[in-house]
Amino acid sequence: MADWKNSLYTYGYLLTNDGQKALQRIPELSGWKQYRTRGYQLFVFPAQKAFIVETDVRSFLLVGHAYQPFSMTSDETSILEHLASLEFGSTEYYDYLDRVSGVFFFAVIDDESVTATCDCAGMLGANYAVIDGKKCFSAYSQLIADIYDLKEDPYVTKLKRSRLFHWYGWYLPGDLTPYEDVKRIIPNTEVRIGNTAAIKRIYPREEYSEARGKAYEERLGEICSVMNNSLKLTADKWADPAISLTGGTDSKTTLACAKGLQDRFSYFSYVSLPREETDALAARKICTALGLKHKIYNIDTNPADHPDFREVSALLERHYAFLGKANTNDICKRIDLKKEFEYDVEVKSWVAEVARASRYKKYGKKSFPKKIRPRYLTSMYKIFALNRGDALRTDKKFKEYLEKTGLRSAIENTGYPWTEFFVWEIVFGGWGGLALTGEHMLTNEITVPYNNRALLDLMLRTPLEKRIDDQLQKDIMNHMDERIEKLGIHVVNGNETKRRDLLERIYYNINNLLPW
Repeated sequence: MADWKNSLYTYGYLLTNDGQKALQRIPELSGWKQYRTRGYQLFVFPAQKAFIVETDVRSFLLVGHAYQPFSMTSDETSILEHLASLEFGSTEYYDYLDRVSGVFFFAVIDDESVTATCDCAGMLGANYAVIDGKKCFSAYSQLIADIYDLKEDPYVTKLKRSRLFHWYGWYLPGDLTPYEDVKRIIPNTEVRIGNTAAIKRIYPREEYSEARGKAYEERLGEICSVMNNSLKLTADKWADPAISLTGGTDSKTTLACAKGLQDRFSYFSYVSLPREETDALAARKICTALGLKHKIYNIDTNPADHPDFREVSALLERHYAFLGKANTNDICKRIDLKKEFEYDVEVKSWVAEVARASRYKKYGKKSFPKKIRPRYLTSMYKIFALNRGDALRTDKKFKEYLEKTGLRSAIENTGYPWTEFFVWEIVFGGWGGLALTGEHMLTNEITVPYNNRALLDLMLRTPLEKRIDDQLQKDIMNHMDERIEKLGIHVVNGNETKRRDLLERIYYNINNLLPW
């Protein structure tokens, strides 16, 4: 049986100028790595990494891991040194930051303020608070709540009691966390905390356009090059990387982009539900056809077989800031993989869905209104069939998000498709960060090669119709390793059924028309 006592707030961090109180309230922090810079104390989970570069006027800090596939830089300190050499806040500075992949928290500290952001899609959680003049940044909102004995926001309490709250995942609208004093850093923004807190949108910055014809072919080559570079850097950074593989579009595209490197990776799938067996067997067929070894982890999902089931369940519930309880199969999966996972990093194909026009598919749309409304986001967020009061309150939360983060004005000024930002900043930034940090990394370290703003921008700037029907991914596969696409093996998400799709489309269209 694994020792879970040292897994509290796994792969987490705490950056604060109130370190003494943090240690008093959270004794486990005394066993974490500790750093000091410019009046702040940084606590880092023992298995997590941290890097600090100090100049005469600023400290540049990164927790987690990072690599830059455009310049082929794999060293985090080199990345920080390059950022420090650029004019802080300049176009060149943000252009370089856009090109950094990884799973990380990034902050710049000077004598007056802390400016912080998350990785491209917030895969490492990033939350902040100013309480009694003290500043805190953490991967876990619950860690900050534990330090200051915060009470749950009444809106969140009511929301999570609604019947269908857990249907789309445990995440909240806008930048909310379960605690009113703690906010989530939204992907594509940075938060500057001095005497007050201010949010600045750092992407998108340029007018939107689609690459067509010859320009599309050139764009395709760029995308393939960046992904291939990302996987090469991954194979260089870790001794035994493994690609988590299914028969789905994203992981097959990742495998294709490992062209020339496939023998440097291991490949695995896991089975904890019947529908996962279909995925695992599809992955096995693909690997066999390519002459690659593939491992399947068969998860024992009987809680009675796991003496530590309740302990792990309680741990995950805390990591999720008590928004809900983990599924039985997911708890058992973490217990089994903790004992059996044999690789030093998992390559996960998350975030790619940002560029796959998923909401166009989901709601059967060829286009959406150009102007974004809070109600559109509420309709995508949850189903409020009868509890209309919650729908109106959620409208207000999304209105605050649009204004506070500058997304509404950014969309109006650049013309980017706003639905992708819902998936990017709310679904992945809200749910993905919670799940990957607090649950999936309970087992092992994870890297996400798609988690690169410049790469996603290249993908978003391809024709919408190619993204809706996944032609972009098919073209990537054919460009990199046509054997994979020619196999004709494809598995559709087991959660997606025609009946469910129809009901969700009907609800979305009706809910947008209701004035209440």
